[in-house]
Amino acid sequence: MGSDSNKGHGNYSKANVIASYLFFGGAIGGSLIGLIIAMLMALEAVLQSDVFQNIVRSIVLAVLAVPICAFFGFMIGLIPATLTGCLVASLKLYRNYKGLSYSAIIGTISTVICTLLFMVFNDIPFSITACIFAAFIGSSSGYFTGLFVLPKA
Repeated sequence: MGSDSNKGHGNYSKANVIASYLFFGGAIGGSLIGLIIAMLMALEAVLQSDVFQNIVRSIVLAVLAVPICAFFGFMIGLIPATLTGCLVASLKLYRNYKGLSYSAIIGTISTVICTLLFMVFNDIPFSITACIFAAFIGSSSGYFTGLFVLPKA
């Protein structure tokens, strides 16, 4: 028998889980975007093999991309991360395979729903690419945030 994600431990703090997802969920998602941007910028600088000064400047900008994207990820991902934290806390998920999988699935769904609502209310045309990107970022953020903040089973 596998371990169950809904074990009845008395030390499960719903407030800590919700607050952790609220403060770190969006920032982790933004950091993932920043990491992708940083890798692409560094790769571009190396492949162009320009002057050494241009390579150093591109690498410095790449390093700055991660914290800047983390800040904007916190601002933009505040609502989906909070929704994910509330659902994860209400299900009392723990840091095991099942709990992390549920956290990733909940993160995906909440991020895609918020993306669709953002598109509808701002008269932005529907984009399947934006939904796929939101699903990727939401699932990754849900998984990594759960990995860092959920209590052990």
